[in-house]
Amino acid sequence: MLNLDPYLLRAFLSVAEVGTVNGAALSLHRTQAAVSMQIRKLEALVGSDLFERSPKGLTLTADGLLLVPYAREILTLTDEVGKRLNGRQIEGRIRLGVVEDFAATRLIEILRDFRDKNARVDIDILVESNARLAAMLENDELDIAVCDTSRCSRKPAHVWNEYLHWVGRSDIEFTPDTPLPVIMFVESCPWRGPAMATLAMRNRNWRIVCEASTLVAMATAVRVGIGIGPMIAATIPEGCRALDKTIDMPGSARVDIGLYVRSGAREESRFLADFVLRQVELGHA
Repeated sequence: MLNLDPYLLRAFLSVAEVGTVNGAALSLHRTQAAVSMQIRKLEALVGSDLFERSPKGLTLTADGLLLVPYAREILTLTDEVGKRLNGRQIEGRIRLGVVEDFAATRLIEILRDFRDKNARVDIDILVESNARLAAMLENDELDIAVCDTSRCSRKPAHVWNEYLHWVGRSDIEFTPDTPLPVIMFVESCPWRGPAMATLAMRNRNWRIVCEASTLVAMATAVRVGIGIGPMIAATIPEGCRALDKTIDMPGSARVDIGLYVRSGAREESRFLADFVLRQVELGHA
């Protein structure tokens, strides 16, 4: 039976997030040699390499990726047990910034579960554009941010791959000889480029008939039947359907959503970030 020491798991997760032993050592306030030794000890314990070494740093192997969510689960449970036995609960205030698509879907259940277990933590929720969230994070105006990775210079703690599907009202129909009516994000949105790239891959004319600046605007335009628009599966409104699997429709576009934690964030912020990661990685949200 494996005896996974939380001390080793904390070193492992820190290296996984930072990408270098030296960077992890700085964040853990340990020497580089100590962190390297902990990683080697953990790899010997599990019987496999957890990182691939290169001049650019360390990247997780398949076994390393498998271990990450379980390591977070073990450490969170360990922290929770310690706090309960000591009669102490996490408390404080967190400034959480999220893109609208995440706030309207996954975030609801995650925060509900978190608040049920941590009633003393207050959370300010700021729903902004990707560009605005990235700027606020850089200016240390947020403790945690969930936004498109193309807008942030920092390394995310985690990345989700989402797909934009071309969505239209369920009864919408198109004739082959007319241009597709497209509802598109405004130019400042980083998802506009990937969405438009899928249009170029189809030998069919199209034209932008509406620009949407928010998820609500996109959903409204699609439901009204103005045209087809790119949306994440979880945000497809009632009475609408994904059309990108149809032969003459453009395909889906991948976008990367990152979870970022402010450098020097307080305990309650890191606790929430770990909670979010566990919920998503273990398939609870």
